[in-house]
Amino acid sequence: MSPQGALSRALVTGCNGLARAVQLAVLLLALAMLASLTLQVLMRYVFNQAPTWTEELAVTCFSWCMLLSIGLGVRHAIHVRMELLVDHLPPALRRWVDRLVTLAIALAGAFIAWYGVLYVLDSGGSRSAAIGYPLAWLYASAPACGALMAVFALEHVLRGPVAPSTPSSP
Repeated sequence: MSPQGALSRALVTGCNGLARAVQLAVLLLALAMLASLTLQVLMRYVFNQAPTWTEELAVTCFSWCMLLSIGLGVRHAIHVRMELLVDHLPPALRRWVDRLVTLAIALAGAFIAWYGVLYVLDSGGSRSAAIGYPLAWLYASAPACGALMAVFALEHVLRGPVAPSTPSSP
């Protein structure tokens, strides 16, 4: 196998593993959010005593779910895009425009990751009001999102878009 083929295979394997880990994290965070909100509704309307921490936990889980999902959206090329002009270009030029746009997405992801890290570092010792966890945990979702965007966009630039996965038939 050529060095370029080995590198491409390693890139695919690494990005597939990363995507699976992110999908699992999103699933677990969504379940935690659902459990927290269910407990909040149950405690408020059945026992008339809503816990103070459930909403804060749900918002934190929601933030992480959404920002991690943005990275997955970049990997599967399901982000919003205007194709009106690009559809009328010759195929070779269309591929170059697609790579240029994808490179811009990678740069935007790197920008979000870099400044997200700076924001996390600036958060200092701030703590959440109800639970008391460091707010840096919440703010860290932004640089994680940016890093995933950059990695998955660079994967597209280097090897082309990942084919969307289809549900397996029974």
